[in-house]
Amino acid sequence: MKWIETKLRMPVYSPIVQRGRLFSELECLKPASLISIIGDSGYGKTTLVASYIHEKKIPAVWYNLTGSDRYKHVFISYLKAGIMEKLHKKRPTANTSPESTEAEFEELLLLLTAQKEPLCIVFDDYQSVNQSPEIKAVMKELLAHCSPFIRFIIISRVRPNLSISRLKTEGKYKELTTDDIAFTLAETEEFFHSAHQLKLEPHELELIYKKTEGWIASYQLILGIISKMAAKERAQFWTQFPHVQDIYDYLSSEVFEAQSEEIKEFLCETSLLPELNPEIIDELLGRKDSKHILQQLQREHLFIASEGEGTTRYHGLFREFLYQKYKERASSITLQEQQLKLAAIYESRYQFVYAFVYSVIGKDYPAAARLMELISHRYNPIESMVFLDGWLEEMTLEKNIANNTLFLIRCVPLSIIQQLIAQFEKNMALLKEKNNKLWLCSLQHRLATIFLMHGDLMKAKQLFLESLQESERFQDRPMTALNLNLLAEIQRYFGEYKEALQNVRRSLFISEKYGHKHTQLHALDTIATICLDEGKLDEADLHIHQALTIAKKYDRSSLFFIYTTMGRMLRMRGDLNGAIKWGKKAVDISEEYNINFDIGWSNRELGLSYIEGKQWQQAENCLMEAYRAFELFAYYRCTVIKSQIELYRQKNDRVREKQKTTEFVQLCKEHNFYWEEAGIKAVEGVIVKEKQKVPLEIQTLGSLKIFYKGQPVIIKRKSSLRLLQFLVTYRNKKIEKDILLDALFPNGSLESVQNQLHVTVSTLRKALEPPLKKGGHSRFISRSDNHYLFHTTEIDLDIERFCQLASAGREANSPVNIKKLLAAEALYRGDYLEEYPYEHYVEAERENMRSLFMKICRTLAQYYEQQEEYEKCFTYFEKLIKKDPYQEEVYFDYIKLLLRQNMTTEANRLARQLVIHVEEEMGIDIRGRVHRLFSTFNRVPVF
Repeated sequence: MKWIETKLRMPVYSPIVQRGRLFSELECLKPASLISIIGDSGYGKTTLVASYIHEKKIPAVWYNLTGSDRYKHVFISYLKAGIMEKLHKKRPTANTSPESTEAEFEELLLLLTAQKEPLCIVFDDYQSVNQSPEIKAVMKELLAHCSPFIRFIIISRVRPNLSISRLKTEGKYKELTTDDIAFTLAETEEFFHSAHQLKLEPHELELIYKKTEGWIASYQLILGIISKMAAKERAQFWTQFPHVQDIYDYLSSEVFEAQSEEIKEFLCETSLLPELNPEIIDELLGRKDSKHILQQLQREHLFIASEGEGTTRYHGLFREFLYQKYKERASSITLQEQQLKLAAIYESRYQFVYAFVYSVIGKDYPAAARLMELISHRYNPIESMVFLDGWLEEMTLEKNIANNTLFLIRCVPLSIIQQLIAQFEKNMALLKEKNNKLWLCSLQHRLATIFLMHGDLMKAKQLFLESLQESERFQDRPMTALNLNLLAEIQRYFGEYKEALQNVRRSLFISEKYGHKHTQLHALDTIATICLDEGKLDEADLHIHQALTIAKKYDRSSLFFIYTTMGRMLRMRGDLNGAIKWGKKAVDISEEYNINFDIGWSNRELGLSYIEGKQWQQAENCLMEAYRAFELFAYYRCTVIKSQIELYRQKNDRVREKQKTTEFVQLCKEHNFYWEEAGIKAVEGVIVKEKQKVPLEIQTLGSLKIFYKGQPVIIKRKSSLRLLQFLVTYRNKKIEKDILLDALFPNGSLESVQNQLHVTVSTLRKALEPPLKKGGHSRFISRSDNHYLFHTTEIDLDIERFCQLASAGREANSPVNIKKLLAAEALYRGDYLEEYPYEHYVEAERENMRSLFMKICRTLAQYYEQQEEYEKCFTYFEKLIKKDPYQEEVYFDYIKLLLRQNMTTEANRLARQLVIHVEEEMGIDIRGRVHRLFSTFNRVPVF
């Protein structure tokens, strides 16, 4: 036997992170005769024990085992040599021969039995000899007869095949496993921050820790990649994490390639499952031995973790790796078939939540929709939805959150919308507190989608913008594309076609450049819809057919969107039969899925085609079905009511037309759909009224002024004044008492702030209604259970008249509408509640009003330019620049008009102003564009 010196050499001590907590664990185990450190490859088992021995200066014999040590005579030769050397005795001059093994072993036992000083014997890589009957017998004798001063430490990837029941009962055995030795979050921070001076954000550390589960080997690989990256590069890296080739290479060489072909196949096929249930695996793969194989994998600690209640799963990173291997080995058709087979297996076992998830992954959307309806009636729906929201990400392994979000939100049971919003807002607050922007970005997108469908478009727009900012920073391209597309959809509703088209074209560019089919088809459909709004039918036709081709192949759950757009285009071309045919196809597919949103969307569009064909009963049936389906989708119900008004007008049913008109206006006011109230011509004459003789007048545009029967009202109590601002901002909407408490009295005990709110409300009521004797009789501020409501029906409120006039004047540049815009502009005496710039709850409304005022000025400037009334046109350009001096497009339009009128001096003044604000203050190079504009008029700018 050739002697190998390195077998008895302790590894070089090079700890990166001090493992104090584990040293304490080992210190507590001094009475133990045997300690087993068991864990998967790369968890730092050897480094832990070596550093412990070195730090604590413990006398130790270190034996690095390999497969050749499974023979008793080899094992005894090395072990005896190591012990003799440690005890300063002469090392044997010859190796133990097989014939002298027993005698040598007896001598070894005598040495260890007589030991009077502490000695630690470490067996590293014990898995190399674990199945050897000879070594098992040797260890049994050593553990039974050694001196109490001897302590054995076994380092292994598998649990030692030893009889240790006696040691356990005597308290002389201890085991540390993968879960014990994995890095904690604090150790993760120490590794990157202290050991390597790489300052990562808290959310980056949390992401590493969560995805790697404290697997130490991966930290070194990650460090090697990100240590030279700037923060912006890291942001992109995290969107793909943990898809890191270096990690996959390590797992492939160290773990995967060491397995038999049968085990490799088993590992890949079972990577579809987040939990390893042997009965389900047998049914999925047509086997009968899954339990046996899983037990073998567990014994070998092959990156399998045990959960509570006897469940097991693959380590997250290992599962990701195996899934990628499976995709290399199997076709996409095979993968989909297995996913749908799992869905059927889970459904047959009444595990409907899991069945839903696999139906979504396998793209059987009708089955998924059916299962969601079953779940909503069977379980507590809010818990199911929150569970699913996280589980889809864990189970898909495809990083296609953006693809699944729209379908998942469409499936949400209407009864839990408000609960789900509250839960998501709570989760968002926690993520903001932790500064976890990567996960916050995804949650903002989900919540924005809910708000969009629920009808709170302003909140949806803000959240889409916030999610877009972060998705661009992290270079999450599918999320960026979908944010841009849904943002464009909202801008289209607002009539902001230029901005909408810019955003949706960006969405399409990203989708097509990076091959994201789901977002591509939605972008194509949105562009087609905008083209139809603008009457560009041929361009719309091209985009619709492209979207249809993609949807049929990649996302059948979105087909009804495309079918309805196709029906609308054919209706606009005059092909009513074709429009109804495609509309029916959309209704059929939405009824197959049985999703309320889909049913409402498709039936409304089909109803419009029936109106065009004067098929009144069919139209009424479709619109009633859409009205029912959109019960909790406020904005979309509003569009249905608008279609119903048109139906009853054409039928000459004045009674129901008037009923629906009243309902439409009330709904618009309740939800502040200020951009929609001009949509019905029948209401145009009544939207702008003479000032009603109402007792209370409130001016909010500019300085806050209040008049009761013409006399000024002064509110001295600050909290009552702030309450009025809050109520006016959220007028005609139910406001929870808790929201008012948080906004007005953020500090103080619950009892104290409730009393303060009571006094505040009472004071405000008396100020607004001096004759009021009982608060419950107030015409303006009512309370129902835990909600307050500010009624404006009997209040002359300038912001409402401003919105009504601005909205009514948006239809066309007729003299009547221009008068309304002029009246609206005259009402705008300043920004909304401009005296209170720091009240956060008025910021969104202030920005809305400011934006609306800017649109009015722009429309009036364009109108007077067309009428060649240039002085009036110049006046409105000046107002635009005064209100926002950083709008470069306004400057260029104004300069172009001045040059066209040969007003070069004024044009130069504007050019200098543009350079100051845009180039010097914002750092945007603008001079070249200014030069090009002047050159078209044969002029040279003077800066």
